[in-house]
Amino acid sequence: MRDSHPLPFSPAPKGENLGIVYGYHIGVLGSTRLARQPWHGPQGPAGLAEENPTAAHQQRSLERGSVPRDPCRLLVVDDNSENRGLLLDGLAHSGYQVESAETGADALEKINHAHYDLVLLDQVMPGMTGLDLLRLLRATHSPSELPVIMVSALDDSEVIVDAFDLGANDYVVKPIDLRVMGARIQTQLLRSQADRDNRLIDPLTGLGNRVMFLGKLKEALARHNPGESLTVLLLDLDGFQSLNDNLGHEAGDQALVEAAARFRRIITESAIHPSCALARVGSDEFAFLLEATPAEQAEALAKTLLSSLSRPFRLGDSQVAISACAGIARCASPQTIATELLRDARVAMSEARREGRSRWETFDPKLRHRAHIRMAMAIDLHRALERNQMEVFYQPIVDLRTRRAAGFEALLRWRHPQYGLIQPLDFISIAEDTGLIIPLGNWILRRAAMQLKTWQSKFSRPAPLSMNVNVSVKQLAGRQLLEAVEGALADTGIAPETLKLEITESALIPELDSVQKILSGLRALRVGLKLDDFGTGYSSLSCLRTLQFESLKIDRSFIQRLNVDAESRSIVEAILSLASSLHMTVVAEGVQDEEQRATLLKLGCETAQGFLFSKPVTADAAELALASEISAAKLALA
Repeated sequence: MRDSHPLPFSPAPKGENLGIVYGYHIGVLGSTRLARQPWHGPQGPAGLAEENPTAAHQQRSLERGSVPRDPCRLLVVDDNSENRGLLLDGLAHSGYQVESAETGADALEKINHAHYDLVLLDQVMPGMTGLDLLRLLRATHSPSELPVIMVSALDDSEVIVDAFDLGANDYVVKPIDLRVMGARIQTQLLRSQADRDNRLIDPLTGLGNRVMFLGKLKEALARHNPGESLTVLLLDLDGFQSLNDNLGHEAGDQALVEAAARFRRIITESAIHPSCALARVGSDEFAFLLEATPAEQAEALAKTLLSSLSRPFRLGDSQVAISACAGIARCASPQTIATELLRDARVAMSEARREGRSRWETFDPKLRHRAHIRMAMAIDLHRALERNQMEVFYQPIVDLRTRRAAGFEALLRWRHPQYGLIQPLDFISIAEDTGLIIPLGNWILRRAAMQLKTWQSKFSRPAPLSMNVNVSVKQLAGRQLLEAVEGALADTGIAPETLKLEITESALIPELDSVQKILSGLRALRVGLKLDDFGTGYSSLSCLRTLQFESLKIDRSFIQRLNVDAESRSIVEAILSLASSLHMTVVAEGVQDEEQRATLLKLGCETAQGFLFSKPVTADAAELALASEISAAKLALA
């Protein structure tokens, strides 16, 4: 159950992995190693020592315009002072402007207030790891906007793949072979220059690529008149990585080609004047540049583009439904920078995704502020467990006839030193985006199981108390949830049937195919599976039939209108009838008054939770209520 008021945080969008590092300074090309020693000869663009003819040749080539000659600004993030010093000295001697950060939190602070061309990021750091920081950076910076090279002592293929999946541009293993580092830098720099010079077309879709789009956007900004509109529309396909994983990259490529064809057709038919520039700027991102186009026309185009994806895609032998979200950003001042305008569109797109699929949103400066607040909250969330700021509250699930507690739902709370008690709705999405949902989920699972063991021992009854724990769909990736449940059962000795996992229907449906194996493993452990917020998804019957839940919760929105809306009452009746035919138990959530309780009893519902019985309370308060319940029962028998 999600019982909270949202704070103004927007979810982080996913980044793409273009695999290109650019922005190296020219001095590095002539260096075979990064070392604590001065250069022989002039530094910077003026020249390199002629005793290195290869470097001198490269220098002359660069001076003819192969790469930008302005020094690049780099950020070295490493908790080890010796490593930082080595890189700082070597890169500074190569002509870079170099700064450093000791922690992920310090790095975020610097990146939020200054521009960097590239980040060298240590993977293993205390608190916020390099991968955690990389997740946050990809929320607002694509791999092309802010290249990141991971530097790590972990030479493990799975770790390296994880880094690239999260959007790393390159990966260097410690101890650093400085000659190899120089060669990597040279290779990546030349690749980046080739993109600028020759690869302005995406070979898959035939559209322009990100370099071409930013070039056109810079030109448009240079000739832009303040009285005219200039708009960037950014569109990102939903669930594209899942499509690649389930159907293969060939199917993913087919989807991109078909989407590009549909977008081209719409632009042609819309007769936008002047013509709209279209490019593929990320793995599954498409950008549109609109000049002298009224705001209403840009918004109408966004709606049309999103609607064009509603027709199923034919991918091999499968028909696949694909949706997207879009963000719109408009030039606000003559000083607007192309990359920042594209970034604003991405922030707006993330806000749209927070509202669901097939949505679009227009950028507002407040959204950028929310993204920065979200990053700050993510930093604090990393420290919350170790600082004992997380708490578990418990809300009883009661028998509607006797009003006695049949079990509890464990609800996570964060007692933040600045914001006070924060509800799950306000931080769970941050935890999911940063990977913190795994340790948080394991923590509440273990804590709730231990509390249930205590209460079952203190308050014995014919039908033992049960405990419901909410599970994020992100926890259903891999075997970690199975292992966490096995551990909690082994450590506490509670009967598996008394531990019940709640999974929200609307979050589960998009991942239906990928979670079946994990849910099957949970059923084998004999724990209960409960479908939460039932009735709010778009494939409820398919979900019940395929995933074999033992219980479901009727969403509070239907209960609130139970006695004032005939349609809601009919839906509740239908759900109860369906559950009965499938031999499933039902819990009605959000019961607030006696009239709702009486109606539910009349319709055949046996258990419920809501403020009529109790709000979520601390473990001590819940235990006092259980003790009072036992005392009242004894008095009734006396």
